Amino acid sequence: MNDRISDKKLIEVAQRAINRIQFRGTYLNAEPIYRLLIRRFPQDVNYRNNLTVSFLMANREDLADEVLKETLRLWPDDRIALSHYGFVLKNHHNKLEEAVVALQKALEGDTGPASEPRFYYHLGDALLLLGRFEEAHEVHKRAAALGHFLSPSQRSLYNVPRLQSRPWWPVEDTPYVKLARALEKSWREILKEGEAAKALYEKEKEGLKERGDWSQLDLFVRGREIPGRCRTAPVTCAIVKAEAAAAGCRRGQVKFSAMEPGTHVRPHVGPTNCRLRMHLGLSNTKDTFIRVDKETRQWQLGKTFIFDDSFEHEVWHNGTGTRLVLIVDVWHPQLTPHERRTLPAI
Repeated sequence: MNDRISDKKLIEVAQRAINRIQFRGTYLNAEPIYRLLIRRFPQDVNYRNNLTVSFLMANREDLADEVLKETLRLWPDDRIALSHYGFVLKNHHNKLEEAVVALQKALEGDTGPASEPRFYYHLGDALLLLGRFEEAHEVHKRAAALGHFLSPSQRSLYNVPRLQSRPWWPVEDTPYVKLARALEKSWREILKEGEAAKALYEKEKEGLKERGDWSQLDLFVRGREIPGRCRTAPVTCAIVKAEAAAAGCRRGQVKFSAMEPGTHVRPHVGPTNCRLRMHLGLSNTKDTFIRVDKETRQWQLGKTFIFDDSFEHEVWHNGTGTRLVLIVDVWHPQLTPHERRTLPAI
């Protein structure tokens, strides 16, 4: 590709190459192609924005940041660039006030190319982190009215809209009664397995903890067993493997969750409405609480409950000792067998 190629031909060849790169997931390989297009078409902001997206898809927010600053120097009101810049300011730099300003400008009037669910999600989340709860709620209401969220409280981004929405599910209203009773029957053995594997636990990585200490041990992720983990928890894994909707839930996990006294997990939502989340209380559940939407409950030793984590939820450990629970994600019961097989993993 060079200056002797017509503009039309250059765009055609470049797009074909970019499509192949995106299919393979090697997003950084698109950079020289986008740089060429930017030089050839310096007045077209779209190529700069597409380069930004490639960097973000490759988890290179630092490189995206450089492109965004130059883009906004040339096009200070470009809504796509503003929305991506707000995302980078929030998630990469933790500059929440600046992120809110950029995202508010990008979403002004609720119209235009930046009016996407993910940008409303990040604007609302930044406001929550800043303690500006009423403003966050207004953003969530706007997004729900636009059809970007299932409701102001149910803000997951990867959804099957027809599925029944309810924050809390009685176990008896699901097909997972057998799983719940098996876990409850063996809860003391499961507790021993969870405690014996403490050296393998990892700190929570999603930035959801406002204060305290929270760690987890994954057994299954995206419908696959973590190699070797079930040797440390054979009783737990045997029960999970007996329920295909748990062991094969490609939009969920099975994990132990350990939380120390004084921990607060801030309001947040899960990524999808395609799963339900079962908890089994294992240790030190007194004075530990979880709010899902508007209802707050407490864990009980050896007992399960089920909720939909696509609704806003938060957690407090106001008690003493390490609170341990087992988390088992299961497919939403209204998903068809075909959907369970074909929905992309999360």
